[in-house]
Amino acid sequence: MSKVSSYTSWQPLEEVIVGRAYTPDYFDFIDDAQVRNQLQQILAETNEDLDNLQHTCEVYGAKVLRPNLPDKKSFEQWQLKDNGAPLPPLTPRDWQISLGDKLLRVLKVDELDEICNEYGDAVINPHGENFDSNCIINGASASCIIRVGTDVFFDNSDYLKPEQSRWIQENCLDNRYRFHEAITDGHGDAVFAILKPGVLLSSKWDDQLDLDKDFPGWDVCKIWDSSIWAAMEVGKFKQDNFNGAWYVQGQTPTEEFTRFVDTYLKKWVGFVSDTVFDVNCLVLDEENVIFSAYNKQVFDYCEKHRINPIISELRHSYFWDGGVSCCTQDIRRRGGLESYL
Repeated sequence: MSKVSSYTSWQPLEEVIVGRAYTPDYFDFIDDAQVRNQLQQILAETNEDLDNLQHTCEVYGAKVLRPNLPDKKSFEQWQLKDNGAPLPPLTPRDWQISLGDKLLRVLKVDELDEICNEYGDAVINPHGENFDSNCIINGASASCIIRVGTDVFFDNSDYLKPEQSRWIQENCLDNRYRFHEAITDGHGDAVFAILKPGVLLSSKWDDQLDLDKDFPGWDVCKIWDSSIWAAMEVGKFKQDNFNGAWYVQGQTPTEEFTRFVDTYLKKWVGFVSDTVFDVNCLVLDEENVIFSAYNKQVFDYCEKHRINPIISELRHSYFWDGGVSCCTQDIRRRGGLESYL
């Protein structure tokens, strides 16, 4: 049985989950050829990019685990019902997190059951075997928790309420830890990311944080311009068709496809104009970090700190509202619990 052990976001990565999208054939039943073709292209390219992300992690020595997909026959019973298509197991970091030697399942996703079952008593699943809608952490997001060794930051927002933070502190952590409030409005891993001790990326949404106080003496690089705007310019995307919620890189979706997404795939998309994907990265170790796109400010900052920035493209992060951090969840990193602040 593999051991859960992850105290930071930057110690050398040894084991990680990489998400998975539905394969294109799951949507063969869609009659409208334009809608079907656009959706299947997104799915095919997403899985291709996730396979490349897996390969990159493996090249740097990490064991990679992948979630299952639901049975296709049972999935087809969905058939465009009003409640919309269920999410694919694409963004494990939103649903669970390794806290030291514990694996907390903030949301129990069935497609991750087989992986999580391998960790036995290390798994904390407050929802029980069957989903409990009254569970205290129902509706929370694991992306709101940032680990810095003995210091753990909780984004107390609509996505991780104070009572949910307290439950996690009391049931998953012990008196070795210090707890901090970090208001990031629900997407902590797209607001600040630690590349290694003393080196921190943040975004324009860090205005409610006091990084100078919490990280004294650290070099903070604040990203103002997300790579989404450069991608839209290269793709010659018509901005008047962009509602800020989702965007398909390299094309302007048809009216039929837009209507389909807004009707049936509302659970899939977020609000990407607010997300700075350049901060949403995966640190392999203190010398190598994976990003989904080139950003000159970020790459210059990495060069300053002798970090090798690796591009593993996620062409449709602007559709899914999920970057490299969201699409991965570290299970084991080499090294133990240390204090950095």
